Amino acid sequence: MALGWDVTRMERLGSWKMSKWDIVAAAFGLLLIVGSVRNWNWLCDPTGAPYAYLFGRGARRVIFLLLGVVLIIVSLWSLALG
Repeated sequence: MALGWDVTRMERLGSWKMSKWDIVAAAFGLLLIVGSVRNWNWLCDPTGAPYAYLFGRGARRVIFLLLGVVLIIVSLWSLALG
């Protein structure tokens, strides 16, 4: 039992993460939307990306904005269904 973690703690942590995935997805979606609207460098700069020649900065902003919207819609849908 490394560092005091036993199987039951890991199982409880896993079940907690699975019960809160929709909130985490909504928060990450909000982060992507804010980052794409505010044009954050760490999110929108294609420099060094292996596919930088395919997508420019504007295309990456649109992709991350749409991904954020999809994440928020899916997480709200999951919260509504219970």
